[in-house]
Parts: sequence; C-alpha cells; structure tokens
Amino acid sequence: MTSSDFLELPSRRIVLIGAMGAGKSTIGNRLSELLGWPYIDNDYEMSKMAHMSMKELGALDVPTLHKLEHDYLADVLRRPAPLIAGAAASVGDDPPLLEALKDQFTIYLHVPLEKLKSRAGSSGVGRQAFSENPMEIIKERYERRDPRYREVARLIIDPSDPQLDAEKIIAALPRQ
Repeated sequence: MTSSDFLELPSRRIVLIGAMGAGKSTIGNRLSELLGWPYIDNDYEMSKMAHMSMKELGALDVPTLHKLEHDYLADVLRRPAPLIAGAAASVGDDPPLLEALKDQFTIYLHVPLEKLKSRAGSSGVGRQAFSENPMEIIKERYERRDPRYREVARLIIDPSDPQLDAEKIIAALPRQ
C-alpha cells in the first residue's frame, strides 16, 4: 500500500492522544514515514508558536501551558489535510477540543497506569506539576482523562511496537 492509496480518504487527519510517554511522537513519526503525510509534534509546534525554547516551555505554569496546548491543537485542526498530529495530554480536560476530536480520526494510545508511572519522566514540557507527588498526579490524571479519551477515539491501541502500531492504525483508516 502506498501513500497515494490514502489521498482519497474521507478523514485525512490522524490525531494521536494519550498521556505523556504513550508514544505519540514515536508512532506519529512512523506513520508519517509510511503514509508520506507530515507529522506535527505538539511540543515543537508550541515552542514555535510561543517563540520559546523547550526548556522555557517546560518552565511555564500549568494553566499557561494548557492554554498554549489548546491553541496549538485548535490551530492544527484548521490546517489542510493530510496530516498526523500529536495532541497534548491536557486535551482530555478541554471539552471543546474533545468534541472537535470526534470529527477526526483520533487514536488513543492507551498505556496502563503502572507503565505510565515508569515512562512519563520527571522533567520536560507538561511535567511541571510533578515536583511533588508525581505518582499521585499521574494516577489522578489517568483516572480523569482515560474515559474521556476513550469516548472520542475511533481506535484504541496499547502501544507495543511502533511499526506494528502504525500498521494497525493504517489498516483501520476509513476507506471512501
């Protein structure tokens, strides 16, 4: 199957959602290679939009970061397709964006809570709140956001291998 096979797809936007450390960037880049569509990384794009380095983004307070994450995804959803985008985990707390994601080919990269605790890390963009009780914060966010992600996703994948995960996503893309 070639990228030209997908040019006529009714939904030519793939949005990857999930917690920090779920593999959005890794799988998004793999999908980009396979489909020939651009991958738009949320952290990179937000740094461009805000004219900030990644380190500066990582130092923002949580409400400011979430506003920037909202603006980034709203902008991406207005861009011409085809594209693949990673969405910040905070989309799970943003009802208008959750509603907008129902109209996209949204993939929830579900990682079980115990795995998330070891994968999320403690520094970088989106980890500002982890300075105290990071495991409690990860658990609370997971329990709050997981049902919301499930509600908007057209496909739920427990990431295991980026190549296989990308192939599962491509196989599930709607045809005509």
